[in-house]
Amino acid sequence: MAALENIRKRSGLLLAVIGIAMLAFILGDFMQSQRSGGNSSRFVGEIYGDKILQSEFEIEVQKGLDNWKIQNPNGILTQTLIGQIRSQIWNQYIKDIVMSCQYDKLGIGLSDDEWMERLSGNNVHREISQIPAFQNPTTGQFDRSRVLGYLKQINEDASGDSRSKWVGFQDYLVNLIQKSKYDALISNSMYVTSKEAVNSLNNKNQNTIFSYVKVPYSYLPDSLFSVEERDINKYYKNNIDDYQQKASKDVEFVVFQVVPSNDDDLETKNSLNELIIDFSEYEDYELLVRRNSDNNTSSFPFFKKENLESSSKDLYEMDKGSVIGPFLINKEVYRISKLVDIQYRPDSVKARHILLKPTESIDLDSLQIIAERLKLDIQNGTDFGKLAQGYSEDKGSAIKGGDLGWFEEGVMVNEFNEVCFTANRKDLEIVQSQFGLHLIQVQNHSKKIKKVKIAHIDRNIEPSTETFNNYYSQAIQFASKLIDTDISFDSLVISQNLVKRNDAKVHQDRASIVGLPNSREMVRWMNEAIEGSISEVFQFDNSYVVAHLTDSRKEGDIPLFDVREEITSIVLNNNKYNSIKKKKEIKNLEEIASLYNTSVIKSNKATFSNVNMKDIGYEPVLAGVISNSNLGVSGPIKGLNAMYFVDIIKRDTINNNIQFQQEKEKIRKELGRISATSSYNALLNKAAIEDKRSVFY
Repeated sequence: MAALENIRKRSGLLLAVIGIAMLAFILGDFMQSQRSGGNSSRFVGEIYGDKILQSEFEIEVQKGLDNWKIQNPNGILTQTLIGQIRSQIWNQYIKDIVMSCQYDKLGIGLSDDEWMERLSGNNVHREISQIPAFQNPTTGQFDRSRVLGYLKQINEDASGDSRSKWVGFQDYLVNLIQKSKYDALISNSMYVTSKEAVNSLNNKNQNTIFSYVKVPYSYLPDSLFSVEERDINKYYKNNIDDYQQKASKDVEFVVFQVVPSNDDDLETKNSLNELIIDFSEYEDYELLVRRNSDNNTSSFPFFKKENLESSSKDLYEMDKGSVIGPFLINKEVYRISKLVDIQYRPDSVKARHILLKPTESIDLDSLQIIAERLKLDIQNGTDFGKLAQGYSEDKGSAIKGGDLGWFEEGVMVNEFNEVCFTANRKDLEIVQSQFGLHLIQVQNHSKKIKKVKIAHIDRNIEPSTETFNNYYSQAIQFASKLIDTDISFDSLVISQNLVKRNDAKVHQDRASIVGLPNSREMVRWMNEAIEGSISEVFQFDNSYVVAHLTDSRKEGDIPLFDVREEITSIVLNNNKYNSIKKKKEIKNLEEIASLYNTSVIKSNKATFSNVNMKDIGYEPVLAGVISNSNLGVSGPIKGLNAMYFVDIIKRDTINNNIQFQQEKEKIRKELGRISATSSYNALLNKAAIEDKRSVFY
């Protein structure tokens, strides 16, 4: 009771302590949210001062991913591919905003009358006229009544799906028309004067004949020239625009590659041993293969003995239903094989076909009717070859009347192959494959020989959970030693006989680290980490990774320290050039060649527009000086890797009466071609874009 009374007396203090603790907890949580961005974390970027919500951007990304899945039904969306699609969506998202603002400023729009004209009038847009549903099925020509009928139909769709799809297409088409107007406006604003065209032609056609002496900078010993600190600083300051960098970081890391253990190997082999009895007795071998094989792309055509894989040849002489294995087909896969059928089939066949492909307006049922009609026409005497030329979508064979020539078993897709090697001569068969509907006629076949069909069940040797845990434990221990002790990253790598890898100048938007596919998570860690940080253990596919952030760079000027060696070399070469330039005037190239123990290269040719000269290479300054200097000896001329003395021997006369109209139009078209891109890049630079995607992805 006394203890209870003491608690009552101190209840005020207790409540105060609890209150302070709760306040500290709340403030701590608040400060943490501020450090992680607070409300700003909802925004994935900014443009023209307006913030872009991450949720809105993610909706567009999801649309892009859904479209990719529709276009690639059998494709696999890897993290790298998702990153690429996300970047494409971002670029398009930004472009739509930038160009929409520009269209508004310039008054580029689309009136209702113009829209109907482009939709169903005499000036219908190409995107509309090429839609098969809007074409007359008989003539193949655009039919505006079909457009109007379609628009009426979508308004009657109670679900709203048709209208939603049309609105999406309409937005796309309106944007396309606006872009076309804008591009035409920019392109037509490009103007080329007659003088520019004349100069362009002369720059390309006016030849200068010259001889020269080349003196490499390395010819003069470095020890004879000093490089002062003030000269290095001066060059760096005067050329600072050439030494800019994006924000980036350097990282070193070790990879614990998870590989199957001996126990994993034995377990895989034993799992196949347990299937042998079922595989040998079960008649529906295809179902058993689908359920148990790790190879989902296997097909099992008939083969003659010489075409069998070496591991399967023993089955050729066995009884139907025999099973062999398990055996290794490579260091990562075990297999059991079953002889499922023996037949006498042609060694090869000669066939022809007509391929019909479905379209938006013609489905497979309609194609079946067309194929049956063609089959009947051929049976009634119509020439197969002429029908193939008129109907077949396989253009390579259509031009030859559908003829595919002679081919062996297994060359064609399974459905096509099976028809060709079981049909009689002159039979007409219709079969569907991944390419469409085929009307096939076997024209001839060779002598029948023994062939066998062999099915396989493959099992990949994969690491078990226990094996993964073992490698994860190694990675955790490695990271813990780096964090809990003073041992350096390099020392621990050496002591554990590991291999250190690294990646340098990793920008915040990089999709992955070199050598680590799908490692965007590690780049995100680098974006937030400071120099010296040790990462958590990352898992990328079958690898565990521990990383050490070694260096970071801010956006802006590259520090002089990082480019000192490069600048020192440039200043040294400048000093060598200036020392030669100060020497007494030399009258001829032979004297110069003798002085520098080299030779005169005679009768070379240069034009102002060609900065890659024969036997010299890329030297833009030299090309410019040669094309504009007076006749006679001049130099030294400062090149990229050497100094040059030249003797201008002859130069073509400038032709001011040259026919320049064609050149003028050529330049104008070239400017028009790049004008839209150039103007967009200029708008992009003024859009004040802030990209924060790296915080989210």
